[in-house]
Amino acid sequence: MMKYRETLLFHIHKQLEAWFAQDGPISHDDLYRFLHSLKGTSGTIGLSDLSDLSQTLLEQMDEMPAKEWHSNEWRAFLLELIALCYKQHPEQEVLLEDPTLKRENCYENQPLVLILDDDVTLLMYLKENLEKLNWSVIATVYPDKALDFFHDMNPDCLILDLNIPETGGFQVMQTLSEKIKKQYVPTTVISIDCDRQTRFRAYRLGADDVMCKPLDIEELAVRLERQLGRKRWMDRILFLDELTGVYNRNSLGDTYQRLLTDALRTATPFSLGFLDIDHFKSVNDTHGHLIGDKVLCRFASFIQTSAEKNDILFRYGGEEFLLLMPRTTAQEAKLRLEQMLDSFCSLSFDSPGGLFSLSFSAGVVQIEGSEKSFPYWVEAADTALYSAKNLGRRRIEVAASTGAPEAPNVKLKVAIIDDDSMIRTMLADSVQASFDGWMHADIQLFQDGEAFFSNSWHLGPESYLVILDGIMPKMDGLEVLQKIKTLPHAKRYTVIMLTGRTEEQDIVRALQLGADDYMTKPFSMRELEARIKRLVKRVV
Repeated sequence: MMKYRETLLFHIHKQLEAWFAQDGPISHDDLYRFLHSLKGTSGTIGLSDLSDLSQTLLEQMDEMPAKEWHSNEWRAFLLELIALCYKQHPEQEVLLEDPTLKRENCYENQPLVLILDDDVTLLMYLKENLEKLNWSVIATVYPDKALDFFHDMNPDCLILDLNIPETGGFQVMQTLSEKIKKQYVPTTVISIDCDRQTRFRAYRLGADDVMCKPLDIEELAVRLERQLGRKRWMDRILFLDELTGVYNRNSLGDTYQRLLTDALRTATPFSLGFLDIDHFKSVNDTHGHLIGDKVLCRFASFIQTSAEKNDILFRYGGEEFLLLMPRTTAQEAKLRLEQMLDSFCSLSFDSPGGLFSLSFSAGVVQIEGSEKSFPYWVEAADTALYSAKNLGRRRIEVAASTGAPEAPNVKLKVAIIDDDSMIRTMLADSVQASFDGWMHADIQLFQDGEAFFSNSWHLGPESYLVILDGIMPKMDGLEVLQKIKTLPHAKRYTVIMLTGRTEEQDIVRALQLGADDYMTKPFSMRELEARIKRLVKRVV
């Protein structure tokens, strides 16, 4: 019986592949015949759940007028059936969650562990074992990439080897020492060399722990859990951003609610500004993260001293800040921020490469009652901010009337490159769901690397997220990675590689070629969504 089930699933897959590749719509009769045949055959060979679902879909079609089914329509209509067929497949690559469960993503609250080590086999071993503890792990062999991850993703814990070629672990610690202390990032040094002087030097540079190789993974996990517990406690009791000294997001919701209540009670206006330093990423790339940190501190101090005494500034993330402005209309907020902008542009910043100046952009929205949630108003201000960016930066834009929302701006391009059309569709639907209510992404599907590079879509000025299958018949994932690395704006690309557990050499090579993360099959879609959000927040 198993032989017949595999044959049926193969033919279902081939039919769906043909429809995915078809440019035009499929007819009502073709879709009906497909489901009718599937109902009978699957029931006969013991796939009762597939037969029952086919019957349900047929009954729904009986209630519909005959029509041409366009790609987006039949894909949505057959989505549950596609997932069920995929679940029956003996070589399942994706772990399918129960679609009836609420879309609460436990992965988003996982602690983030950053690991730097030149031994890729050890990286893979640590990543696999620590992720079993429900921790999110980013691993890299490159010190400069580790520094970028540290500044952009704010990890909860850092593990680094001292014996890194070219740039040693001590040099990395020296670069990060002030930030490690200010932001309290627990740091564990791992090394073959654990003599007394090495341990002392590591502790003086801010290490919280030193462990000798070979590592006992259980002991490492216990030590990390103790450090992460202390980190969670510190984060809960601190309301100030450690770098800039302004408020962090821990108290943002409560402060907003207090100011909104006051605005409603006194019938006074209340506005919100979303501020973003223009071209801040190029500051880090050109002058280094230490200069970037000084820019953030000076910007925060400048806004605080320039704002009205009742205005409250929060660091929202990266170079983004929220300014809550009570008793202020949107137009008054715009005028105030424009005056700040003019003054800020006249400031000079010093660096080893010489003086430079900066500007910022902002979006403003006036809060209109308590019916809509705080995230709604933040999104409205964020949309206005991106309008300012698209209009050339160095300007302040007011959000459009809430009665007629503007079409969202594309903030990110997502390429899904996989030779399996079913996987491409499931990944696209999952990525789209993860971005709903947060940001707008332009998601495109490609069957292989050649199709991706032959399309000029990949040469735009936006940031790109590439979800990449490791093995494809024409240009495989490693070849795609290698070609991305040669592009003139390769830093705009964030890449997640999907690979099988047996393909260790592919993982080694992917990390060496600069993949930002990888996931081994079978993987959870919800976990993939959480990782995407973490990585995307550092580039948009």
